[in-house]
Amino acid sequence: MEQSLSAVLSVLGDEPVSKALVQWLDQSGLELDEPDLVATGRSGGMLMSAFLREKRPGRAGGLRIVKLVSASAHADAEPRNHRAALSDRVPGNERFIDRHLVELDDRTSSVNGYWVMIQHPAGDGTEEMGTLAGLGADRRTPALVEEVVKAVLGGWNPDPVTGRKRDNGEIEPLSAARFVRDILGESSGRAERAREWLRQRTSPTGEGAWFSLGQGSDPLPNPLALEEGSPLSECQVKLAVRGRAHGDLHPGNILVPVSGKAAADDFWLVDLSWYHRDVLLARDPVHLLLCLVADEFLPHMSEPAREELLTALTGEDSECEGPLIPQGLADTVARVRGAMIRWGAGLGIIAGWRHQWFLALQACALMVVVRERYTERDRWWFFRLAAGACGAYLKKMDVRPPKVAVPTVVVSTPPDVLAQDAVAVPAPAPAALVPAPPGSGTVAAVPSADGPPERESAPSVEAQPGATEVLTEIWDLFEPVLRQLSSVPVGKVPPHMLEYVTRRATDLRLALGHPRLPMPQPALLADEQCRENVLGRLSEVADLARELHRVLTPPLRRIQELAYGNGHPGLRDLTDSLSDLLDEVRRATAILSAPRPV
Repeated sequence: MEQSLSAVLSVLGDEPVSKALVQWLDQSGLELDEPDLVATGRSGGMLMSAFLREKRPGRAGGLRIVKLVSASAHADAEPRNHRAALSDRVPGNERFIDRHLVELDDRTSSVNGYWVMIQHPAGDGTEEMGTLAGLGADRRTPALVEEVVKAVLGGWNPDPVTGRKRDNGEIEPLSAARFVRDILGESSGRAERAREWLRQRTSPTGEGAWFSLGQGSDPLPNPLALEEGSPLSECQVKLAVRGRAHGDLHPGNILVPVSGKAAADDFWLVDLSWYHRDVLLARDPVHLLLCLVADEFLPHMSEPAREELLTALTGEDSECEGPLIPQGLADTVARVRGAMIRWGAGLGIIAGWRHQWFLALQACALMVVVRERYTERDRWWFFRLAAGACGAYLKKMDVRPPKVAVPTVVVSTPPDVLAQDAVAVPAPAPAALVPAPPGSGTVAAVPSADGPPERESAPSVEAQPGATEVLTEIWDLFEPVLRQLSSVPVGKVPPHMLEYVTRRATDLRLALGHPRLPMPQPALLADEQCRENVLGRLSEVADLARELHRVLTPPLRRIQELAYGNGHPGLRDLTDSLSDLLDEVRRATAILSAPRPV
C-alpha cells in the first residue's frame, strides 16, 4: 500500500486525496501500478492511467483510466449518466454503443470529496490514442468529424422522435425561441451571461428585437431576444427531432488513434456526464463544428476570411464556398452539413430539419460568446454569427425586418484587430494583483501585456486575489497559447507572440512568487512545493520562448527554419513546456483549493 500511495501521490500531488484513493482501492481489492497523468480535455477532473491489478481471483485487470471529479451537482450525475448511455440500448444502436462509448467499471465511489470512476481505455489497445483536439487542423479532421456526426445521429438514434407528446397524444408546440433556449440550457444562465456581455460592450444596450451595425448595413435580429413577443417566439418549429446525445460534444471529448493509418470511424466518446436520451439532436453536431472553428481556425483567419465564413455558415448551400476560407475548414463544414442533411432526408424530415441548422447555429454560437477564454475579437464574431443565423431562420419563416429605423449598435470596446494571416496573440489577461506593503493603501499590479502597471485603491482583505486566482490566470492565459502553437508550423508563429509569452510568463512568475501573496491557511508543506513547481515551469516557458524568438528573428535564419514545420525542435520544446506548466497549474489548484485541516 505504501508503494501505491507514493506512486499515486506523485501524480495527483494531493496527499489526503491520494491516501483516501489508495485506501478505497485496497478495500476494493485493487492495486494501481505505474500511474501517469492524462490530459483531461477541459473536463474539469483529474485523470490518470495505470495498470489495475485485481487481488480477487477470477477478476481480470489491465490498463485503466481513473477519473476523479470534485463532488458537485453536475459531478454527482456523471457516473449515473455514463451508465445510462451504456445501457440505453435499442435494436440498431448496439454497435454504436459497443464501438464508440468507453466502458465504465461497475465500481464507483465518493472518496474524500471526489467521485472516482474507473474507465476502460479507448480502442483495442493496439493504437496510441489522443484527443481530436490534439490533432488540430490535421488532414484527417474533416473525415473524422463527418464520421462522428453520422454516428451520433444515425448510429446512436435508430428511433428518433419528433417533438414531445402531451397526455392527450398531441405534439406539444415548440417555438423557435424555446428551441434556442433548450439548447442553451434553461438552468445554465448562458442567455443572461450573454446579455450581460452585450450590455457591457455596446451602446445603446442592444436589448431590442432588431439592431443595425451602421454604415448602411441591413437590420439583424437580436439573437438574445428569446422572450414572449420576440420574432422567434412567433415561429413554430416543425419536426423538432429528439433522441440520445452526448450533450457536450467537442474535440477534447473525442478520442482517436494518433496514427494516420487508422480508419475514419475509429473514435470513442468520453465524459458522458451530460448524456440524455431525450434532447434536440441538432445541438451535438453544430457544437462540435463551432468548437473546431473557435479553437483551430478562427484565431488564424483574416477579417475578409472571417466574413466569408460567416456568410457561408448562414447560407442555404451546404458547401462552404469562399476563396479565403482554409481548405480544411471548408471541407469540414461541408461534410458536417452534408451528413446532417442526408440523415434528415433518410427520415423524410428534410425541410424542418434544415431549418434547425440555423437555430442550433445561433444557440451554439452564443455558448462560445460567454466563454471567457476566447479573445474579444473572436467572441464578437460569434455574436455576429448568432445574429446572422437567427436572421437566416427568420427569413425562411418569411419574417422580415421592420421597415422603421432600428437602433445602431456601437461597439464601445472595439474587438482587437491583430496582425492578419498569423497566429493571433491572446487578449491580455487581467493583471495579477499582489498585496502592497501594510499601510500603503494600495496594491501593486504586475505590468500587463500592453502598458505600465497602474495603481488602484486597495480592496478589502477578503477581495484580495491570492494564489489560486493567480493560478487561474496562468491557465486562462497559456491554455489558448498552447492550442494555437500546437496547430501551426513554425513559419506561422510571429516573433511578437513569443515576446508576449516571455513577458507574461515573467510577470506571472513575479506575481506567484511574491512573498506577500495570500496563501491558504493553515499553510501546508505541499502548498509551497506546488508553488515552486509552477514557478519553475514559468521560468522554463519564458526561457524557451525567448530562445525560439532569438532563432526566428533574423530573416535568413527564419527561412532556414521553415522546413521543420510543426516538427521544429524549439517549437516542440516550447509546446511541451507549456503543457507541463498547465499540468502543474492543475495539480497546484487542486491542492490549494482543498479543504484545510482544522
